[in-house]
Amino acid sequence: MGPHRAAAALFFLLLLAACGDIPQPFRHEGTNPALTPAVARGVEVRPLDPSPRSAQLAAAMVRHLLDAEIPAATQVVVPGAWVLSGTVTPAADVAMLSWTLTRPGGGPDGEILGGVEQKVPAATWARATPRTIDLVAAEVVDKLMGPLHGGTTADAVVTAIRLLPLVGLPGDGGTALAAAMRVILTRDGFKVVEGEADFLLRGQVTVTPGHAGEEVLAVAWTVAAKDGGDLGTSAQQGPLPKGRLAGPWGSLATDIAAGGAEGIGQIIRAATTDKPAKGLVIPPLE
Repeated sequence: MGPHRAAAALFFLLLLAACGDIPQPFRHEGTNPALTPAVARGVEVRPLDPSPRSAQLAAAMVRHLLDAEIPAATQVVVPGAWVLSGTVTPAADVAMLSWTLTRPGGGPDGEILGGVEQKVPAATWARATPRTIDLVAAEVVDKLMGPLHGGTTADAVVTAIRLLPLVGLPGDGGTALAAAMRVILTRDGFKVVEGEADFLLRGQVTVTPGHAGEEVLAVAWTVAAKDGGDLGTSAQQGPLPKGRLAGPWGSLATDIAAGGAEGIGQIIRAATTDKPAKGLVIPPLE
């Protein structure tokens, strides 16, 4: 089995303490991110739901994107258009709006480039005025200006991750895997720091004998709060040709980091959904 084929055979299992076991495929398929445009060539804005209010919000986002000289529409108008989609979770006192910006590649749902969480008072959302809708749309577009122009989300500065050193890995795994994870996390809108951070990330790698001519690589990424309490683990495991890890890890490190980062992002989003949105000021009901 070749190294690329072996890497594609790996899988990961995301363990969320609050939500139970959620199986996810590790396999990182799709267009190579290095070959896709770094800047949006066009954005399809999808309404939150079929309601007229969501249609008005999508149209408002399109207007703000066009004002920023980014081609946008509520339907696909160019091949390879990026997608801005969201969900709304109603509650007794607030409506949680969760937005994700993706582009083709990186898996069946696309490569996630950034996201925005908003909390809108439930009564205000139920009777959203044109002014309210415009404020919500403006904040989302403003916070996504980074990834829309090839950078990161505006919220990344408040979601800092400290990646603890990876030790005891064969070959150049310690440096290659850490470097790849920093790149992927930064691309996903997080800020990787050396000092004080919102979350700590520990990586543990073990290699055990497998079938003849193979060894089994297991990688566990544990996300902890800054006080040290574990929040969840994104774990990956799969067979590789024996000796594959003894030399340069190369693209294998990128594949592992990309798969692990999907689970890491889910854990962090689950831990931060109760945080109030920053910068969004909704006027009183009119």
